[in-house]
Amino acid sequence: MEAIDNKNVLLIINPIAGKLNTKASRYQIAKIFRQYGYRVDLQITEAKGHATQLVLENAMNNDIVVCCGGDGTLNEVISGIMKLDVKLPVGYVPAGSTNDFASSLNIPSKIEDAVEGIISGKTRTLDIGCFNNRRYFNYIASFGAFTGTSYSTSQTNKNYIGHLAYVLEGVKDIPNIHPYRVRVKANGEVYEDDYIFVAVSNSTSIGGIVKLDTEIVDLNDGLIELILVKNPKTPMDLSKIIVALTKKDYNNEMIAFIKTSEVQFKIKEPVSWTVDGEYEEGGKEAVIRIIPNAITFLG
Repeated sequence: MEAIDNKNVLLIINPIAGKLNTKASRYQIAKIFRQYGYRVDLQITEAKGHATQLVLENAMNNDIVVCCGGDGTLNEVISGIMKLDVKLPVGYVPAGSTNDFASSLNIPSKIEDAVEGIISGKTRTLDIGCFNNRRYFNYIASFGAFTGTSYSTSQTNKNYIGHLAYVLEGVKDIPNIHPYRVRVKANGEVYEDDYIFVAVSNSTSIGGIVKLDTEIVDLNDGLIELILVKNPKTPMDLSKIIVALTKKDYNNEMIAFIKTSEVQFKIKEPVSWTVDGEYEEGGKEAVIRIIPNAITFLG
């Protein structure tokens, strides 16, 4: 593989991501880029939100931006890119504990292979979601059952047992599952019911547990996927939900699956959302829309 000439890469690394717990592993990534002739501007995140700041301060001095960390770090990087006047290409080296978005993009889990995919120079455009005109998301905004798991699970547990950490934390929520009365408007249609889980996504994997068929999910079709799971009132209802999730059959009496470019929510009580695995303060209303072909992705 030949390196792309005269390329400057802003490499943003989250040092506490699951696969990056040693300095050697962090600097190995920079070393690979340098071996192919790249000039590397290496920046290490120090706190939540820092990756966005690093993009805003350093991106325009570079040709591409590469994020190495989990989905939350990638969200921060893309949020920074979306605020720039020039949308620089983005590469992603997944090193988190779940890496839902990387799974949707078929990015290799091995760090070296992911870097070489970026260096190959292949590009694709991706849609980006926008929550209440104030926050961008790569793959999901959700509330309800289990959505608090991603931000309540400690980083240590995420690093140590990966997906299992989310599942174990989620099991604790089962006795406390709470239905929400929600009025949803999408594509000119109104849906109103008691729902235990609501998600707006642009991904084929949600929490490493809910899987969407790659034949019906396109990451750059200008549409987002809306999933509404009704409150099960009987054991039979719960069984239908479990079977639907297992078989990836999301159109039945307990689950609504809708493709749309914008969705509006009115909720009887204030709710907190999870946006790309991180807490987002919500309220009784929300508007989510898709921004078509917003990001150029490398790899």
